[in-house]
Amino acid sequence: MKPLKHLLVNVVVNGAVLYAIVYYIPELWFKIQSIYKDTYIIFGILGIVFWLINSVLKKILNILTLPVRLVTLGLSSLLLNIIVLYIFEQTVNYLDLGIMVQLGTLIQTFVLSVIISAIYFIIKKII
Repeated sequence: MKPLKHLLVNVVVNGAVLYAIVYYIPELWFKIQSIYKDTYIIFGILGIVFWLINSVLKKILNILTLPVRLVTLGLSSLLLNIIVLYIFEQTVNYLDLGIMVQLGTLIQTFVLSVIISAIYFIIKKII
């Protein structure tokens, strides 16, 4: 039962973070267009996809880039976060889920990745 609760919490947190960024920080140009009217469905789907990418792909990329992260003292993890966001965008758009995600420029995506990392750091300390 605990893994299911952990999964549900992660999906809800991912959806809530994406919702907050889209509606409260529009300067980052993280845009979402959808055929769905209900925001719970939109951000629920996005939360699931973001959770899958973060839990599977990001862990693999972390292992593969470990030597680079050691040399750069962890600064390359910011670049890895940007790559994960672009993979998230391409995955959602490719799967044709009725949702289209559009990221801004590289600098806006960098700021977005820093904000997402900071929010997750705070949430992990709370939970």
